[in-house]
Amino acid sequence: MTGRFWVDLGQATPAVNPQDHVFFQWVLAHGAQVAEHGIYPFTTKALNMPDGVNLMANTSVLGLGIPTSWMTLLWGPQTTFAFLLVIGLAGTAFGWYWVFSRHLVDNRLVAFAAGALCGFAPGLISHAQGHINWTAQFVVPWLVVATIKLARPGHAIKRGIWLGLLVTYQAFVNEEVLLYTALGLLIFVLAYTLAKPKAIKTQIPSFLGGLAVAVVLAALLLGYPLWVQFFGPQSYQGVPTAVKDVSTDLAAYPAFARLSIAGSTAGAENLTQGPAEENSFLGWPLLIMCLIAVGLTWRRKVTWALLVTGLVFVALSLGPNITVNRDDTGVDGPWRWLENLPIFNSVVPTRLSLIVVPVAAALLALGADQILTFARSRRPPTAIALRVVTAAAILGALVPLAPRQIPTTDVPETPAFVTQGLWRDYASDGRSLVFVPVTDNIYLDGMRWAAQAQIGFAIAGGYFLGPATEGDDNRAIFNAPTRFTGALFDQTARSGDLPPVTDETRAKFQDDLAFWRADALVLPQTETNAGQLRFLVTELTGEIPDDVGGAWVWRVR
Repeated sequence: MTGRFWVDLGQATPAVNPQDHVFFQWVLAHGAQVAEHGIYPFTTKALNMPDGVNLMANTSVLGLGIPTSWMTLLWGPQTTFAFLLVIGLAGTAFGWYWVFSRHLVDNRLVAFAAGALCGFAPGLISHAQGHINWTAQFVVPWLVVATIKLARPGHAIKRGIWLGLLVTYQAFVNEEVLLYTALGLLIFVLAYTLAKPKAIKTQIPSFLGGLAVAVVLAALLLGYPLWVQFFGPQSYQGVPTAVKDVSTDLAAYPAFARLSIAGSTAGAENLTQGPAEENSFLGWPLLIMCLIAVGLTWRRKVTWALLVTGLVFVALSLGPNITVNRDDTGVDGPWRWLENLPIFNSVVPTRLSLIVVPVAAALLALGADQILTFARSRRPPTAIALRVVTAAAILGALVPLAPRQIPTTDVPETPAFVTQGLWRDYASDGRSLVFVPVTDNIYLDGMRWAAQAQIGFAIAGGYFLGPATEGDDNRAIFNAPTRFTGALFDQTARSGDLPPVTDETRAKFQDDLAFWRADALVLPQTETNAGQLRFLVTELTGEIPDDVGGAWVWRVR
């Protein structure tokens, strides 16, 4: 599935989400610098000079970047990214297999199938196009088991400490996954308790005691990083308006994603707001199997708790306005009650449907295990028939969801300016390189090159989440606020038309260079309309650039 990345680690990038691929290369390089040099991990001035970036308020994956720092330092962040894709997906599948086989069902083949669904579900495959923070869900199964084990008598402190450590680590992989897991467990535990409250009455003190230990430990370990995230420099409140209401179309649940072998781009395009957010595409066969499983195991409390949890998250994932085949039904979803609350205002509703995946996998496993258990008490002809039918049903539900290879495209080869360290002649501490056009979610060379240079130089701009300079709600925006020079370069790169250069233009340009604390301007020679941009910067600076290892470079006097 990740083969195209490994064929050309230096140039392959996801075809539909290159900006997040570059972002995670940069934060992996940052994690390597934290491990090698002990630099401050939670904010940085190496991106978006001089304001910097609050890395705790972005997904900086320190929990992945620091342990794999040796790989990043040896072979670069592209290799680490591809490695973490493999480890994240396979590790998630294995984690759920282990939990299902030890704590839910007896048949290990059934647990294997359910684990494979959890690790390679269409939602995770869509996120594999750039989001290593979402594919790395291998801690979630252990969080689930650690929470449920709190109900067992004895060892409350030990179990609470283990859960607190898991919570802390997951927070440095993906806080959003941690939040959804906590919400899912809350609904599951409440539903399980309400199913037979008298039967578990004696377990409540042990459960609450262990939970208290976990909360206290996690609060101690995460208190300062979370303070930096919510109140530190470049913090914000709420995700950008553009993604705030990205929700799940109800018709997406029985459909197939574009990267499933039974899916197509045309079919998925009408039901999603982005190819990297196809979180809910489970297909009719799997949904039908889950309904059959509920019918077969309806007497079990765990079945009812799973069913309630799944339905709650299906409803929440529909967002504030429920749509079916992109038609607004005029009905408000339950998310309307939560969307403006603190913490919840940073949630993208459609991602809540990822909680439905392990719920569906658990129901599938319970139903299949129930049939196979029954088959063991039957004579050979009947037993064999039941096993064959069960295997066919599982394959019929899961094979259509099997993933295709992730599509990639190539970016220009990294030039000698980076690979031979020629940038060192132009960059100094406390100052920045200004790439032309200025780095953002479209013009990514500056951030890509900085990552491949192990963040040896700081850059102006960048692709990240930071506070807007205008407005009262302090919502985040993508990229840095646009400055005059950034808009000028962008216009020229897009159109190829050269704007008039006046004394006023040069004055504003010099103001921006002073703001960015620029050491040099760097124009990649492979940039679109590079000739026009070279002429424009020459006009603005009055200097002929140095031709250095695949880049034109102007020193800032």
